[in-house]
Amino acid sequence: MNNLNQVTRRLPVIASLLLFSICLYYCKPDEPVPGTVNIRMEAAAKNLNPYLTTLGYDIFIAGRIFQSLGGIHPETFALEPMLLKKIPEIYTVADGPRKGELTADFDILDEAVWDNGSPVTAKDVLFSLKVIFHPTLPTQLYRGYFEYVKALEADPANPKKFKIYFKQYYILAMESVCQVPIYPAYNYDPQNLLENISLYDLMDTTKIKALAQNPNLQAFATEFTNPKFSNDKTAISGSGPYRLESMGEQLLTLVKKDNWWGDALAGKYSQLVAYPKLLNYKIVKADDVIENMLKTEELDVAVAVNATKFNEWKQDDTLSAKYDFKTKWILNYNRWQFNLENPKLSDKRVRQALAYAVDYDYLIKTVVQGFGQRLAGPINPSAAYYAKDIVLYNLNIQKARALLAEAGWTDTDRNGYVDKMINGKKTDLEISMLSTNSAKTSELISTSIQQSAMQAGIKIGIISVDISELRARTIAGDFESALYGGAMYPGLVDFYQNFYSGSLAPAGDNRTRFSNSRADSLILAIRTTENEAKRNAFYVEMQQILHDEVPEVYLYAPEQRYVISKKFDYVISSNRPGYYEQMFKKRK
Repeated sequence: MNNLNQVTRRLPVIASLLLFSICLYYCKPDEPVPGTVNIRMEAAAKNLNPYLTTLGYDIFIAGRIFQSLGGIHPETFALEPMLLKKIPEIYTVADGPRKGELTADFDILDEAVWDNGSPVTAKDVLFSLKVIFHPTLPTQLYRGYFEYVKALEADPANPKKFKIYFKQYYILAMESVCQVPIYPAYNYDPQNLLENISLYDLMDTTKIKALAQNPNLQAFATEFTNPKFSNDKTAISGSGPYRLESMGEQLLTLVKKDNWWGDALAGKYSQLVAYPKLLNYKIVKADDVIENMLKTEELDVAVAVNATKFNEWKQDDTLSAKYDFKTKWILNYNRWQFNLENPKLSDKRVRQALAYAVDYDYLIKTVVQGFGQRLAGPINPSAAYYAKDIVLYNLNIQKARALLAEAGWTDTDRNGYVDKMINGKKTDLEISMLSTNSAKTSELISTSIQQSAMQAGIKIGIISVDISELRARTIAGDFESALYGGAMYPGLVDFYQNFYSGSLAPAGDNRTRFSNSRADSLILAIRTTENEAKRNAFYVEMQQILHDEVPEVYLYAPEQRYVISKKFDYVISSNRPGYYEQMFKKRK
């Protein structure tokens, strides 16, 4: 489950000084705070208002502050209750005015309360859905998962109970409803600006233009996008076990709430487990700094570390005595994504040529030291509907040049790069590539592609940027190609947000601007087909289309590398980010 609000970077000087003081106190290896877990991160979180961000760092940390109705078990991937007493079943209404409709009964835990002591109720769930469907907020990514929601009906006799009605079967109906953040209406809408605006009207696409002019909706949007809800510890509030203590470019600290309501239920509900008293997220990029911090035990968790260094550190007796070195396949993939609206990339033969100009063996064997595997598309290779028979692209410079020639790209001026007349102007096939500057792996991958593509007469210009800038530019369409990771869902996959023609960014998250009528038909069919065999056939055909059309090149799926302190009992997972820091428990 990407148009988002840009978080302010203008922190007051006094806040910076306070942050520095906190870092000096908390980060001293010889003065650890009891119950502290120190987590290394590649880049800083920017926005802890989860409906206004899609950056993984933001979402992961916000997940310790905000809760959803349910969550995914780290090992079984089963949907488990978090704010709910149980995950409900969807059933058909037997009688009454809604006879024949699909519905589910939800019951929020009696103990669940907000920071002000008030109960978490159906009103808060309704408020959160209204935020998703607000016509002027950049929450389009979420809306695609709720298109089949028809109504929310609160129980007049019990504010913690409610029903949700669905228009028809949808493969991710329950997963969608249960996994979005639930916000406290009292904190994020103190003036009740959304109170008298119905969810039904907000979901009615024919009323969007008129609603956008509603003064209450406009006032709410102004308030909700206020930077205070992104980075101000006095404004950010959820029902989760942690609160924000400090937030900066080098350190973000969460503190466990005193007498948090979920502690009493943690023995029954695994999603409520929260052992550490303090979570320090330390932003560290350089390998030598990570190594030094591991040796001085200033880090307890480091993942996605440089593959070569991981192997070196694993052989270091000093480090192996203090840390466990683990690996696990993660539901993630690295891809090279294209902007299909760019004239140089509009012909699929050019994109296929680019796919043949990648040295995949080098990426896997050298860049990630074998901690990776090839894949045919954005689907978990272990899934029953994975298209295992697709013949993968491999480095083939001769094939790449032949495809380019078919598309009219030849080296007419003998300068080493193929060219073509575009809009009456001779144009070399020069493609810029956005790449993140937060990891050495990205640099190695982009350089490798640059060098192998040159053999096919293609010039790649690498532009190294911060991950937040990469996200903003790809959403805005301000790019030619981009190198960054993508997530795979542990269950059924919905292609709607990423590849449906009606989800073009910035309205949706189709950043490649991919549009294919057959793909559109398959995407809609996959979403609403109950028959597993028929749905799996649609999945395979869809993957073949993505392979042939190449809106993005699937480089490899990584094997996550974990360095974790032996001081803790812990859980690692294939689900991103791969660790559950709130479940880390100090060994006795």
